[in-house]
Amino acid sequence: MGGRRTVDSPLMYAKAAGLIGTAIVSYMFLVFQAQSPLGVAISATLLALALVGIGFNVQHDGNHGTFSRRPWVNRLAGLTLDLMGASSYFWGDKHNHNHHVYTNIPDEDADIDLGPLARMSPGQPWHWWHRYQHIYLWMLYSLVHLRYLWSDLQRLALGKNDGLTVGYPKGADMAWLLGCKAFFLTVAFVIPLSLHPVGVVLGTYVYVSMTMGVIFSVVFQMAHSVDVVLHPATHDDANRPEWVVHQIETTANFAVNSRVATFLLGGLNFQREHHLYPRIAHAYYPAISRVVLEVCKEHGVPCRENATLIDGIRSHHRYIRSMGLKPDAMPDAVPQRA
Repeated sequence: MGGRRTVDSPLMYAKAAGLIGTAIVSYMFLVFQAQSPLGVAISATLLALALVGIGFNVQHDGNHGTFSRRPWVNRLAGLTLDLMGASSYFWGDKHNHNHHVYTNIPDEDADIDLGPLARMSPGQPWHWWHRYQHIYLWMLYSLVHLRYLWSDLQRLALGKNDGLTVGYPKGADMAWLLGCKAFFLTVAFVIPLSLHPVGVVLGTYVYVSMTMGVIFSVVFQMAHSVDVVLHPATHDDANRPEWVVHQIETTANFAVNSRVATFLLGGLNFQREHHLYPRIAHAYYPAISRVVLEVCKEHGVPCRENATLIDGIRSHHRYIRSMGLKPDAMPDAVPQRA
């Protein structure tokens, strides 16, 4: 049920042009014009929001091969992630394989493996500090973008595999990866440091990165780490339902009636449709969702949703709080398969 590729969407090209243009203008003003703290804050915030928009609306579709029917256009769209500092070579494999195939399955889905500080699945070990994760995780989410930069360094310098199915980059892949890393470091640090003090550059960079990290994390967490979806405790192939049903049971839509959310989030609020049809561009998810709901109703498969963004955030908060409780004291709050 991976879906067939559709025709290119003019809306997606227009959004990409607008977001990339906003990012460039914001960066130019931030580095070459902004003098006052207020000017720096406004341009840095706008830059962070533009980069987040590129992540949701351009790189995500590009690395799924759905931004365009033309492979080279998808490649360019996917490389916008590299220009933000993270590797599309590694991210594409971790996201498209680990997450989309093994959604919410412990030890397989990289998106729920946040290290020992977070317990995101009943199959993960519990530590006493998890009692407070519903408080401190929101702060740690701000470090997600920085974590991607560190993970890429570990993979390149130390050969860290962490569940990757792709091999160590070679040839053109390595050339693109290193070239984009060099471009990112030049734009993020070399050029600004030639014009501004070290403290100002590092402080501004950390602010932009942390803003991006919080938004990226919260949006993606609302799709799977919520208390309205299923969370398998183990990697049990024998008792797992067919792939389509598993995707519906472990994925939640949110704020689907908000055109603003759909536009800004690149259709990621239609997460169920994205997981069922990862090879279709996000511009078509609202129309597809009506068919999916009808088919699910016909076959008695419940669809999981949170009506608004606030509902999704609350659902995530309840879930991480329940996962923070000691397992023998946990209430039966996580949905179970009928």
